[in-house]
Amino acid sequence: MRLFGLSEKDARDQKASTFIGRLQLTKAISQIQYDAAQEYLQVYEAFQRAVKSPDALRSSSGGGDQGESPTYEGWCRNAIKKYDLAQKAVMADQCLYDNRGRNLFAGLDYIVCRGEVHWHLVGDCRLALNALAHHFSGSKRRQVDSANQIAA
Repeated sequence: MRLFGLSEKDARDQKASTFIGRLQLTKAISQIQYDAAQEYLQVYEAFQRAVKSPDALRSSSGGGDQGESPTYEGWCRNAIKKYDLAQKAVMADQCLYDNRGRNLFAGLDYIVCRGEVHWHLVGDCRLALNALAHHFSGSKRRQVDSANQIAA
């Protein structure tokens, strides 16, 4: 509690175990940004398993059947596509004139993926999480809209 400046209730929360979780508990990032970080982390881990990254294979937690079946091949293509779309969403914000000199990808990599404490990257991470929140909410909205059109 004293180390991270959290209340007793917040220190007992599962989010307090990660830097991004502590940022959300202390209101440095919003719940929407935290949710985008969690979704990006899932997409990143699926991508690592799809390209058979050595670390991802050691710490695999499901996703795909790990064989060379057509189902697994489709899962891999889908995981890579999701990751590429998320990267493109961040790149679009990175290329804005206002964000010149910032490193949104480093913020995501160090804070979200690796869970390291880098206070100087928190602002960049927040911008990247805003872009990802827009991206993920847009993709969910498109899925709901397409499902509604099929049902109609």
